[in-house]
Order: sequence, then structure tokens, then C-alpha cells
Amino acid sequence: MMIEQPAFGRRLRRLRQQRGLSQGELAGDDVSASYVSRVESGGRSPNDLIASLFARRLEVPLEALTGPDPEEEEHRGSQRLDVASQLLTASALRKDGELTEAAELLRGIVTAGAGHSEEDLLWEAAWVLAEVLRELGQALEEHTILTGLAETSLSQETPRLAARVATALSENLRQQGRLGEAVRVAETAVSDIVTLPPTAHERVNAMLALLNAYAESGELENAARLADTLQEIAEDIPSRQLRGQVYWAVGSTRFLSGLPQEAARLHEQAFGCLRPDVNLLAWARLCRASAALRLEHDPSEDALESAEGLLTRARQAIELVGRADDLADLMLAEAQLALRQGRPERVLELAGRLGDGDAELPSAKLGQCHLLSAKAYLLTGDTAAAQDSYRQAAETLERAGAYRKSSEAWRQLSELLTPGAP
Repeated sequence: MMIEQPAFGRRLRRLRQQRGLSQGELAGDDVSASYVSRVESGGRSPNDLIASLFARRLEVPLEALTGPDPEEEEHRGSQRLDVASQLLTASALRKDGELTEAAELLRGIVTAGAGHSEEDLLWEAAWVLAEVLRELGQALEEHTILTGLAETSLSQETPRLAARVATALSENLRQQGRLGEAVRVAETAVSDIVTLPPTAHERVNAMLALLNAYAESGELENAARLADTLQEIAEDIPSRQLRGQVYWAVGSTRFLSGLPQEAARLHEQAFGCLRPDVNLLAWARLCRASAALRLEHDPSEDALESAEGLLTRARQAIELVGRADDLADLMLAEAQLALRQGRPERVLELAGRLGDGDAELPSAKLGQCHLLSAKAYLLTGDTAAAQDSYRQAAETLERAGAYRKSSEAWRQLSELLTPGAP
């Protein structure tokens, strides 16, 4: 016999009230009135013996409590149609760019749906809400929603869904600058879906999240190994957009590994997949990221010229469709360009604007801002200000878990403090 809560409790309450019985009268000497209350609220599931006892006291067959109930089915069908209708409305609002309104409607669905039996639709509503919050740049609320999704029975019982949530959570943590946590969550996602085909969408996305987290936290050996694995399967990935993301991430890792020519070639392959007419924002982010990596890791004049052109295109697109965090990333890349061009005043101007912005920069980006400022101060001959900025960069990047860049900042500070240093 299958006893499903909260349906069993609702039927028990309805039948008890129809017969004019109190909870204590239904309980009798066998159970307590508080136990009946918990069963009716769905908080407890009775065993077969107690369920049969309730049926006898109510003078109904046991199937009246456990079998199909036309009234329940009608209510469930109506509830499902209502949730589905609201989901469609939210999707339409999102498509029209009304993200704030879409988020508000989705929050209402998720809140009102607590305790409902439409778990699949409510899961979908929460998932779409997390995506909309990401588009709005509301990382903290997105983190809360994703954490709640990870704890649902649907996620815990379905490896693909669990992997989707863990991957999104890792990306969320990375965007917040919580790199160590991002690595751990992505590693769990990858290990949980090793049985899926290598090119399965969920598996590739999980590996991408882990690769990005490895790269930003400075775990370059792990990043290089994972990049090799992804490069081997890239051509077999059915989705053109996902294939472009793979070329992008693998190329970025090659830049960090000191292979700028191979990295640039992979980024060109990424540009061939991530076309601006399909996804303008993804294309703009690739332009910005590729430019920043060329500026940092390729000392050639060709790289400088290429990066300048990429940043011009990125700014044009980001001013149209970007978010506040996209603009911050762009300004950091533009500061790198100014540094390569020998324009320290421009670097300090951009760093100042980033520091004075309305939105608080994540630790990893704030640390990078301090690092660029330190290098600019050195160009101006202000050694004391450079030392202070290097110290701030090192401490901030260390807190973020960006250990490779943190080590660079500590090393530069140590050299400046060494007697005889310029």
C-alpha cells in the first residue's frame, strides 16, 4: 500500500470533518490528537496499521484514503495548469527583456508552490528564476535559489538535474570570487555524472565550470589536463554554442600555460561558433576575454593591435546588451590595454572608476584592479603607492582563492621592498 503525503492527510482531514469528528475522537486510545494533526498536515506518514485504524473509525474503505480521489485529481490538474500558465507568462516576459517582472512572477510561483505536489513544474520555475537572476546580476539571490534546488528530492534523485544545479552553482561562486568553493562544487558535479556520454550537455558543462574554476584559482596543471580532455571531444559536441564555449575555455587555458599562438587559434575557432547574430552578449564577452588574455600573455605587437580591435567591438556590444558586471570586466581589460600602451594615468582613472562604482566588485576582480594600479604607479615612479597597491592586491586575491595572481603580487611587493630595488 502506498501512502502519499500530503494527499493522505488532506483526505483524512476532509473525511473527519464531514463526519463531525474531532482529532481526539479520531485518535481514540491508540494514538494522540497531536499525531493526527501531524498526519493531516502532511508532517507524518502513518504505517499500514494506523491507516487501516483511521479508515475503520471513519467507516470508509482504506482506498478512500489511499486510492485515487477524483476531487484531488481535479484540484491537482487545475493547480498544474495554473503553474504552467504562469511559467509561460514568465518566459514571455523574459524573452521581451522584462527581467525584473519575470523574476517577480517566478518568485511568486516558487513561494506559493511550497508544499504542492507539482514538484517538476516548481523545480522548473526555480531553475528559470535562477537563470533570470543571473541575467540581472543578482548573484546572492541566485545562490540562494540554486542551493534550495540542490536540496530538492528531484535534484537528489536525478543525476542530470543535480549536475545542472551544481554546475550553475559553481559558476555563481566563481562570479562571486569564491574560487575554492567553485572548484569543490564543480568537482562534485563532474564526478557525479561520469557515467554519461563524454559529449552529453550536462557533462560538458560541468567540465567547463571546473576548467574555469581551476584556471582562475591558479590550479594550472589540473586545468591543462582537463583542457586536453575537452579539446579531444570538442568536434563531436553537437551544440555549436557549447562547442564554442569549449574552444573559448580551452584557448584561455592555453594562454595561461604560455602557448599564445595555440590559444589565439582556439579563440578564433570559438568566434566561428559564437556568432554575434545568435548570441551578441556571449560574443562580446569572448571579445573582452580574448583581448585581456592576449594583453597579459602575448607580448607581441600583433597581440596588442588585435586586443585593441577586440575591445572596441566588445564595448560597442556591451553598451547595448551588457550588465554592470560585464562593464566592470570590460574596464579591467581596457586598463590592461592602457598599461601595455604605457598610459598609467588612464589605468589609474579606470581603476578609480571601478572602485567608486555602485556595485561592489567581487574579491578576485578587486584584487586584479589593485594589481593593475600597482603596475601603473610603478610607471609613474610612485614606489610607495605601488607597494601599497601590491599589498592590497596580494591580500585580496588570496582571500578570493586566486593563488597564482596572489603569488605574483606578493613576489612583486617583495622585490620592491628589497634594498636596492627601483
